[in-house]
Amino acid sequence: MLENMSWTWLASIGLLAVALIVALLWARRVRYRRTSVMTANEREFYQRLLAAFPDCEIWPQVPILALLRPDAKEGSRTFWVAFKQISNMRVDWVIARDLEVIAVIELDDRSHDAKRDARRDQILKSCGYRVLRFQSGKRPDPQQIYDAVFAAR
Repeated sequence: MLENMSWTWLASIGLLAVALIVALLWARRVRYRRTSVMTANEREFYQRLLAAFPDCEIWPQVPILALLRPDAKEGSRTFWVAFKQISNMRVDWVIARDLEVIAVIELDDRSHDAKRDARRDQILKSCGYRVLRFQSGKRPDPQQIYDAVFAAR
């Protein structure tokens, strides 16, 4: 049967097979898209933070690893277990003055997991950070936010 097939026919089938493989690989390629640093709700709250703390720096979406490290010998199994637990954690905002952290601010909405948040708060507090949580539905004014941060000191 192969003897009767022309080389052009076999070449066409081969080319089609290669094109199919390339198409399948292209479809599986990981792609990325831009996203916002903050949701609309967070952007609105951020404006309140700016009004509440005009003399402070306000850093959004800070990786927890920028604030602390596992207290174990670097490279040890204990270090890597602890590192892995916190490596993907972020806090909503850090309020700082002269590059010293005053407080960690979280805006709780339906995307927050209470159990995971409690664990993150426990880790941050064990390192001496003050964590304040605001409910997104309550909309405190800048003075209420300021008072809550400095009352916690």
